[in-house]
Amino acid sequence: MENQCIALAEAAGFDPVALRVEARAPWRWLPERLWRLWGDVPNRLSAENRRTLRGDWPDLVVACGRQSVPLAAHIHRKSDGRTFVVQCQDPRINAAHFDMVVPPEHDAMPPTDNTVAIVGSPNLALRWRLEAAAAAWTDTFAGLPRPLIAVAIGGSNNAYRLTHAAIDDLFHALASLKDVSGAGFAITTSRRTGPDNEALIRARAEHLGAWIWDGTGPSPILGLYALADAVVVTEDSVNMAAEVAASGKPLLIAELEGGSDKFDHFHDTLRARGIAKYLKPGPFEPWSYAPLTETLRAAEELRTRMAACGFELPKPRT
Repeated sequence: MENQCIALAEAAGFDPVALRVEARAPWRWLPERLWRLWGDVPNRLSAENRRTLRGDWPDLVVACGRQSVPLAAHIHRKSDGRTFVVQCQDPRINAAHFDMVVPPEHDAMPPTDNTVAIVGSPNLALRWRLEAAAAAWTDTFAGLPRPLIAVAIGGSNNAYRLTHAAIDDLFHALASLKDVSGAGFAITTSRRTGPDNEALIRARAEHLGAWIWDGTGPSPILGLYALADAVVVTEDSVNMAAEVAASGKPLLIAELEGGSDKFDHFHDTLRARGIAKYLKPGPFEPWSYAPLTETLRAAEELRTRMAACGFELPKPRT
């Protein structure tokens, strides 16, 4: 969620500073629809958050996540137009509490004048970041076989389950890519993967002869998007799939147990645009498509709306 905020602000030309909302109990457990109970919002937050709010009003606030909703609405109200407030994802309260809302299209949020729905989510697969990541990781991946297939593994969430059986299916398909196409692999996992699944993945990766990130130091994920010939993403992650789509690299979706209508809609959209295919055993057959530039589209709309409100804007990145 933090990456979504940073990506959208950066794509709009700003140099954002991350603030993680820390609500005190019991306020952090309240659902969005009870936001009115927050009352004087700063008093519900951590001491560090309160110190930050005592500073100057920023030109732009980009928020994401459940706990950010009452705070972003508070800033919109109290800044009296001095701060342009953007909420990513569906805030589950009236969009009029923000200057702009950027929900994923698959959430089917009712449209309003200040809603800009996008495919996927704002993400950091921006041209300048991909170029920097490619330079930083070229030596690490230079010795791996080609085609180089990056594998980004997520984990269980409300819609999907990353099981041992799903991991076995994933590595069966990867082994087929190696046998038929001579592919090499670079693998990352996430905090949602879980220690038991992590151990199994590392064992399978070693047997496959794959490079796997040890979890220390900077994440290689943007470097992989920039340097790989294709990227496999488990179907639990909208953000990773959106990042691959923005990079322009062929996207292979690894199926998990479970599913939901929202995720199905998102994956169907990517497949209909020629961005993604489901991962299956067999040869690697590359394809191309126009990269998904939804982060840039939302950022340009943000700049247009801020300019209409009289804000002086930084130069856009080139």
